[in-house]
Amino acid sequence: MLNSYARILGLSFVVGLFIMGAFLVKSRQDQKSLRIVGYANKQFVSDIVKWNLTVQKTTDIEGLKTAYRKLSSDIGEFKQYLISKGIPEKEISIQPLTSSPMYDNYGKISTYSLTQNIFIITDQLDDVEKLALNPDFFADKGLLLQMSNLSYLYTKLPDMKKKLLADATADALERAKEISSSAKVRLGKMREAKAGVFQITEPYSTDVSDYGIYNTSTRNKSISVTISAVFELK
Repeated sequence: MLNSYARILGLSFVVGLFIMGAFLVKSRQDQKSLRIVGYANKQFVSDIVKWNLTVQKTTDIEGLKTAYRKLSSDIGEFKQYLISKGIPEKEISIQPLTSSPMYDNYGKISTYSLTQNIFIITDQLDDVEKLALNPDFFADKGLLLQMSNLSYLYTKLPDMKKKLLADATADALERAKEISSSAKVRLGKMREAKAGVFQITEPYSTDVSDYGIYNTSTRNKSISVTISAVFELK
């Protein structure tokens, strides 16, 4: 019984030494590394815009068929209006017309709401902005513009992201050189690097998100990213 107890104590002592040794090795490794966060930022201008519209018309039950035809005709005229303003036909998409019944206080259908969604994707930002800010066409036709929204996008974003990652990595390296030089130690190779999420916001914004941001509401934008890098120290 006594021998068994001694063996258990001996084994525990060996395991304890192993754990302590592993901890010391890890501590020494940690002391020989430097973790740095690099940062890169760039301002740019969107090169395409997406204009989403939802047009609505209300009619009573008896006038439903006429309202269908009238709305279809009005949307056709709107398409020609866009073309006359320089928007190519291939950049205009008109979705199928839909209708929804509207009920009175007694639960009976009183009117129908007809809606049609349209979206335009084009690189002619100035033209679309002027059209979006002028609702005269819809007012003249007696149409309700239920929704009108401009989304600004950038077609070369993948290339810009690659360049920003490279810039953030270079920034991390420069920071590491400055710190190691001040500490009188030699900087070794980069051991690991992890990119953060991209934050695309309006210029000079302080907004950040753990999941990243892609603000499409402004034509001018700012994009930023961080790189967390670990360097060896000699």
